[in-house]
Amino acid sequence: MYEVLIREAAVRFGLGDKALPVLQMLLAYMTAKDSGGLVGFLEKFKAAGLGPVIQSWLGGGPSAQPIGNSQLETVLGSSGGLLSLISGKLELGRDNVTSALGYLLPALVGKLTPGGSMPSSLPPEVQSLAEAGQQLLAAPAPAELTSGGIGGGLLSWLPWVVVVLAALFGLSYCGKDKGSATPPAASAPASAPAEAAPAAPAAAPAASEPASPASEGAVPAAAAPAASEPETPASAVVSGDTRA
Repeated sequence: MYEVLIREAAVRFGLGDKALPVLQMLLAYMTAKDSGGLVGFLEKFKAAGLGPVIQSWLGGGPSAQPIGNSQLETVLGSSGGLLSLISGKLELGRDNVTSALGYLLPALVGKLTPGGSMPSSLPPEVQSLAEAGQQLLAAPAPAELTSGGIGGGLLSWLPWVVVVLAALFGLSYCGKDKGSATPPAASAPASAPAEAAPAAPAAAPAASEPASPASEGAVPAAAAPAASEPETPASAVVSGDTRA
């Protein structure tokens, strides 16, 4: 019943094998009981001023009016809306999804409203497709799988990796500190000669000790005048002789 629509959407809008999930998710959104079912879904379009367009879809047929992408964006393009859900979870271009829904919606509404009246229950085939679409809508997006599913394996290890890297960095930093602390210890012997420098003046008196004998030798020189004292009697003799 819906195979032709699926193949047509796959070829015309570049959906490929994702045309079936797009149809399933659209049916699930259209018939969700928590939002009023098909009646509640169509009311959203009427509230946006698209009542005549919706009316032309009921019962199907060639009189169904097309709906533009901008009109779909007004009704389904809000943050967390159907366009965002389908394009995000199936990783499809938003414009492709919007154009595909614009093609599928009139046909689906026409099939679900035979004779132009709202159905009291959904056909089994539609119910099966809608249930599959509901599971797709509830499933996490690929980006969420990357941060959640893969994160459960990879990202859960990230804190431990950070701890190990921090520990290695700390060890290498401590090693650098120890390496930089050793030069001051090696410079201690170099400072010892600087302390020994004051001992140099002490050596000067030791060097002057040999000079003391020389000064002792100067004593006889100073005593040399004393040696002339015996000459006094001689002069006295001379003077005595003269007096005589």
